[in-house]
Amino acid sequence: LVESFGIELFDDGERLRLPDPIEPLEISAIEFGNSVDGDTMPRFDRELVPARAVQSSISLTFYDPARDYQTGEAKASVGEKGRGQAQFELPAALSAGDAKSLAQRMLARTWSDRDKLTLRLPRQRIALQPGATVELPFSPGRWTVDQITIEGFVPVIQLRPTTEALAAVAGESGLIVPNLDVVAGPITLTLLDIPALPGTPPNQPTILLAASQSRSGWKARSLEISFGGQSIATQTARGKSILGNATTALSGGSAHLLDEINSVEVALVDQDQWLTSCDNDALAAGTNLAVLGREVLQFGTATSLGGGKFRLSRLLRGRGGTEWAQADHAIGEAFCLLRPGAFRPVALPTWMIGTEVRATMAGSEAARLFTGETLRPLSPVNLRAEFAGGELRLRWTRRSRAGLAWIDGVDVPLGESSERYLVRITGPVGSIEIPVATPELVVDASAMASVGMGTVAIQVMQVGDFVSSRPEKLEIFIA
Repeated sequence: LVESFGIELFDDGERLRLPDPIEPLEISAIEFGNSVDGDTMPRFDRELVPARAVQSSISLTFYDPARDYQTGEAKASVGEKGRGQAQFELPAALSAGDAKSLAQRMLARTWSDRDKLTLRLPRQRIALQPGATVELPFSPGRWTVDQITIEGFVPVIQLRPTTEALAAVAGESGLIVPNLDVVAGPITLTLLDIPALPGTPPNQPTILLAASQSRSGWKARSLEISFGGQSIATQTARGKSILGNATTALSGGSAHLLDEINSVEVALVDQDQWLTSCDNDALAAGTNLAVLGREVLQFGTATSLGGGKFRLSRLLRGRGGTEWAQADHAIGEAFCLLRPGAFRPVALPTWMIGTEVRATMAGSEAARLFTGETLRPLSPVNLRAEFAGGELRLRWTRRSRAGLAWIDGVDVPLGESSERYLVRITGPVGSIEIPVATPELVVDASAMASVGMGTVAIQVMQVGDFVSSRPEKLEIFIA
């Protein structure tokens, strides 16, 4: 503050204080050039620092009351003579005009101080104090005493030009997006354990944190994620999630066709948020991807019912291999639109699979049994069985959690370090489990005899590096 406002202080041996308020002293040229022993001395020494060595501009940051005391910046510059820019951070609240005027005065002092003058005066001037103003036969005529040294009763004074007062300069505060002065409402938290989304690491156990509130004025909030006796501190996403609950139960459908029969109604936490419809091309590009319960789906039509409620129809079901969750829908289950920047991915250790994860903040919490869906292989499909001559021949088609893009001309990538399956066959007499490394299996007659004749249940699971897929199931009757 002292430097910025140019306050003159000097040490009188006891404390820092302001110079005595006296009128400028007039010193004539006849008083110049004194020495201790009468030797001839220069009448004065004057040094002018080159303009190229002086900053040509000053940037001053301050707190602007017109912008809710956010930081503002005022600049002052003087042509292209100098080089560089001086940066000052002022711990004070100023209007934009006052800050601009202050920056101009600071720059004026910087350029004024490049002129240095040294005088050797008679002993009658020994009472001069730093900060005093004197009138001299130079241009400019008014100078301020910077320093005084007494050499054998000869006061040697160093001076700089006195900065004249400058007229006030107008300044603009600029635009501001103020924080709304509203009471913070309760936060709704939801933990999502779903297959890996595009752009997320495929081999990192991850759970998604979604958060919303019924009021406007959203900002990221701190919370704690706890699991297995440990906890980590994190924040909600910067963007508010479009979060809600189902008010009707969605019936099962097909994961292979556009579901134009079933629909579901959802109520959003924030009634001012909106869901939009899209055409089939946008659906094919991944638009309106959402989670309902444990199923990942897309909706093509969002019909507003008023009060933050929507009916979702024209559905693409079971996205990302979540067709298994179509039969588990219920009223009250969570709904979340998966839009970028509106949820927080939280990485977890692999040993957390099978344990509960809990998100906690003041007044809100959410819990989820973490099953590691980002690491889970997709279940095989097209399971076929042929029983002849006492032998059971099984075939199926492999799917990959890394091959959802359906790239033509190549097979889907494996997505795991090796291809492994576990086949479980259960009959009236007993059951057997057989590990295989290819998508086919022939069970000989002796093994089938241990299962027994009658209704036989077959399950095939792909074994991943961390967890196994959900089973593909088939029932046949053996006689």
